[in-house]
Amino acid sequence: MKKLILPLLLVLFMGCSIPKMVVINMSEDEFKKEHEGAKVVELSERRTVYYQSFDGLHGGGEKFYYFKNGKLVLMDEGFHPIGSVLPVPTPER
Repeated sequence: MKKLILPLLLVLFMGCSIPKMVVINMSEDEFKKEHEGAKVVELSERRTVYYQSFDGLHGGGEKFYYFKNGKLVLMDEGFHPIGSVLPVPTPER
């Protein structure tokens, strides 16, 4: 019985740390429902940017999610300015 419980707990624990599916053109409301841990890091007339860090099977990671007119248009890891420890959103083009 112990041999069955340990792998099951491990799978449940690892499953909780994997980010949920995100697709381009996803609505901002749907994203917010599924990614409650995401934080707004930029809010302007042109775009809204969310940041989320997560732990995964192969280490942790960070993602920035860029919304325009309520739709997801870009996802990336941002960039690290010289001398910065934390990533920042990619500037608009």
